[in-house]
Amino acid sequence: MSAPVADIIIVNWNSRDDTLACLDAVSSQLSEGEMITVVDNGSTDGSIGAIAGRYPNVRLLPLGANHGFTGGLAAALVRSCARNVIFLNNDAVPEPGWLEAMVDAIEQAPDDVISVGGKIVDPSGTLIDFIGGALTFDGHAFQNGFRYPLASRPEPAAGAEILFACGGNMISRRAPLLALGGFDDDYFAYLEDVDFGWRSWLAGFRVLYEPRAVVRHKSSATSQRLGDFERGVLFERNALQTALKNYESLHDASGALFFTYLARLHHYATMRNGNAAELTREPFSKTAKASRGLFARARRKLFGAKPLATLDDPLTTMQFRAFEWIMAHGDRIAAKRAIVQRSRRRGDAEIFQRFPLQIVATYPGDRALMSGALFDLLRPSLPTEERTLSDIMRT
Repeated sequence: MSAPVADIIIVNWNSRDDTLACLDAVSSQLSEGEMITVVDNGSTDGSIGAIAGRYPNVRLLPLGANHGFTGGLAAALVRSCARNVIFLNNDAVPEPGWLEAMVDAIEQAPDDVISVGGKIVDPSGTLIDFIGGALTFDGHAFQNGFRYPLASRPEPAAGAEILFACGGNMISRRAPLLALGGFDDDYFAYLEDVDFGWRSWLAGFRVLYEPRAVVRHKSSATSQRLGDFERGVLFERNALQTALKNYESLHDASGALFFTYLARLHHYATMRNGNAAELTREPFSKTAKASRGLFARARRKLFGAKPLATLDDPLTTMQFRAFEWIMAHGDRIAAKRAIVQRSRRRGDAEIFQRFPLQIVATYPGDRALMSGALFDLLRPSLPTEERTLSDIMRT
């Protein structure tokens, strides 16, 4: 029996209605040699029974716990024997002709193409969700033209090169995908597709775009249940490890990377927390002298030391938690970096000549930071492009 041409992998977590709507649209497009796999991340909303009852031919993999988007995909990949795998968000509804366009694009592509990214629009079909993306110098990424009207932003042609495909609507050749390690399971969710795109290019592969493979996406219907600050930890730590693993020269990139992270943490800590003035005062100031007085010493003896400053802001603690994860997993990141760099067949200068690194003021304080002389000294020597956030996405 020959291997399936395509295995469509969908990850579900307590999103029964969205997943059923997605399956309704996908199943109507199936041809011989194509299959659907749904991975369930420990849902408690009746998803498993509803999917099994309505779609008995769908391969259902219940994991019993939430292993994230990357964990769900990994579980399906190790069980798949298909020539190609399609990653599709469960809150996306493919338009007619989507599956045929996806499969045709990868099957007709040259051998050095590892992935093809499809087009993503909002539920109304009138606004851009994904028509290609941009990588920032610090490992974050943006969807070009996000939430702008269709046709108001330049869209790549069919077969055009893009840096990364969106993991919510992409097809990959399974063998080279697995050879590169697939999506990094340490990510859980967010930026895993950006990381894989960068790794694909540096390993000598290419990624293309297929505008005929269109899905309508609710955008964050599942991820919003994680909470903004929990998602923020994932975004921050995943951006850092993407940069740390993939940059060809960390000596060139790490100055801007860590200076920017520290500057953002400093901004949050000094602008959003109690007694923050204690964090910014000069040495031997009046406050410091007063704290050495007789009353202060007596109070500390009776009641203990009063905190000089407190961190009670969730954005500040989010930044700390993300960096804590990097510190706790430094050896693992270094080991993964060694594997990535051994696979390198293409230099970063060549990659970012095609897709310049973005320098975008995104966070509070970024404009002052990125216009400063010290940042200018530290910025990477790779090709870069300065843009505004409103140029990239509708805010």
